[in-house]
Amino acid sequence: MRAWIVSDIHSSTMDLFLARRLEIPKADICISAGDIANNIERSIDFLCSEIASHMPVVATLGNHDYYGSSIAHALEYARKWTAGTNVHVVENDEFRMDDLRVIGATLWTDFEIMAHDAGHVPVDVRRDFAISVCRQYLLDFREIYRSDERADGESGFITAAEMIARHKESRSYIDATLAEPFDGTTMVLTHHAPTARSLDSRFGGHVTNAAFASDLSAVIQARKPRFWIHGHVHCFQDYIEGGTRVLCNPRGYRNEPPGGGFRPGFVIETSSSAR
Repeated sequence: MRAWIVSDIHSSTMDLFLARRLEIPKADICISAGDIANNIERSIDFLCSEIASHMPVVATLGNHDYYGSSIAHALEYARKWTAGTNVHVVENDEFRMDDLRVIGATLWTDFEIMAHDAGHVPVDVRRDFAISVCRQYLLDFREIYRSDERADGESGFITAAEMIARHKESRSYIDATLAEPFDGTTMVLTHHAPTARSLDSRFGGHVTNAAFASDLSAVIQARKPRFWIHGHVHCFQDYIEGGTRVLCNPRGYRNEPPGGGFRPGFVIETSSSAR
C-alpha cells in the first residue's frame, strides 16, 4: 500500500491568496500527523474537502487543531463530522485497511524528556521546571480550554496535569494495542514525537523541547512497530529506532524560514514485503 505521509499543514484562509495549495500525490491512503489548521472546524473541513476525495485519510489531531476548544469538545466534533466519510480521526483508537493497521493518538508529552539544558536534574524537578517554562512560552496554555473540572481560582485553560494524564492514557493504549497480534504492517501515528532524536536541532538546549517529545524508545524497542509517524517538530525526520522507521514530514507555517525539509509528495510503501 502506498501511504502519503504529511503533518503540520497549518491550513489557513490566506492560502487561497498566497498560492499555497497542498500538492496531492497519487497514493492509496493519507496519513496525517496533526496540526491541520488552527481550529477543529477548519481542520476537519480541510481534510474532507481537500484530501478525502482523492484517498482515505487517517489523522490524529495536533495541539493547534484543539485551539479555541477543549480536547474533549474537539474530539467530539471531529467524530461527529467525519462519521460516514473518508476521514478517520484516531485518538486512542486504531484504523485498519487491508494489511495496514494504524494505531493513533495525539500523545501529549509527560514533560520528562532530558533533551534540554535542565535535563540533568532529577525527573520530578526536571518535569516541574519544564512545565513552568512551557506554560510561559507555549500558546497551548492560552488557546486550549480544559476538559476537566476547574477548581476555585483556576483559569479555564488546559493544565499540564490534563496533558500528562492524557499522555499516560495514550502511552498505555499504544503499548497494549501494539502487543495484540496483527498479520500485516503496524504503524503508530502520533502528533508529538516519540523520541528526542526527532527534536529540531535548531532548538537544541531549549527547555520547551519537553513539550515536543517524550521518550517512548522502550515501547518501540519492545513492540517493534514497522513505522512510527509523527508531526509537531517542523523538521523532516527519517531514522531507525529499535528497528522501527520513524518519519516526520511537516509543511510548517506559511511564513516559516526554510530549513524544515518538507517533501510535498512523500509517499512510502507499507507492504511488509516491500523493502
